Amino acid sequence: MRLCEKIVELRKSNNMSQEQLASSLGVSRQAVSRWEVGSALPDAKNILQISKLFNVTADYLLNDEYVSDNDLPKVKKVKNDNINIIMFYLVVIEIMIMLIQFMCVFILQNVVFAFLSFLLYIAAVGGFEISFRKNESQATEQTLKFRKKFYKISTWLGTYFPVRFFIVVLATFYPRPYSAIVFEVIVVVVYLFVSMMIDLQIEKSYLND
Repeated sequence: MRLCEKIVELRKSNNMSQEQLASSLGVSRQAVSRWEVGSALPDAKNILQISKLFNVTADYLLNDEYVSDNDLPKVKKVKNDNINIIMFYLVVIEIMIMLIQFMCVFILQNVVFAFLSFLLYIAAVGGFEISFRKNESQATEQTLKFRKKFYKISTWLGTYFPVRFFIVVLATFYPRPYSAIVFEVIVVVVYLFVSMMIDLQIEKSYLND
């Protein structure tokens, strides 16, 4: 993709007119028009201004082989590494929350504390979603894959105790003579079913996108 095509694409993707771009760069509209048709090239100063304005690298603008800013090997690697680090810490937080819930239910035997600890899980997922939506306009295919993977993992880590809590509540209204083992089996079966249904729904929603 040539420089002139990249300038057009960046300007349109940011909903800017030639006049607005020219004003932001301190040049005439005619200059921007010439850049976009390829009859003239922006100078080094303008290249740097364009890269800062649209949050892309100068290498991406000047190299015709790069169709996306993510095509730069080093930039792509750094972005992927950052995503993997974020994923790691988010999953660690959710595992810690799950362990707290296990302690509350099986050691402290207090369902209320387990439910309160679940609020931490909601805060973690909610914080992630708020952060994603704030930067949704800059989301890449890699970011969307990361979001999908995060929610699938979160489903399996966060569904068990809400399911267990719900079954405990139901059991108080519909008491039946059953052993503790039978109760745990029921919880696990319902947990697996609910988690798989949510997982499939997440996969389906992203396939439709």
